[in-house]
Amino acid sequence: MTIGVLALQGDFREHQQTLDSINVENIQVRTIADLDRCRGLIIPGGESTVIQKLAVAFDLFDELSTRIRNGLPTFGTC
Repeated sequence: MTIGVLALQGDFREHQQTLDSINVENIQVRTIADLDRCRGLIIPGGESTVIQKLAVAFDLFDELSTRIRNGLPTFGTC
């Protein structure tokens, strides 16, 4: 099972290091193709307005919103 780490802004590298340390397969998510590979998603803490603007700029916002509403396991940190 691959866990995605939204890699637009915030401490995504640290989240990946933690997942690596417990042997959880993970990838950085920057595109819909990346998102397609994930069974769950971590959204690292950061400035939420910036994350939202970057998600829109990367054409991810609508797809992320839809998948989360439809049950994609998601964990947000602060």
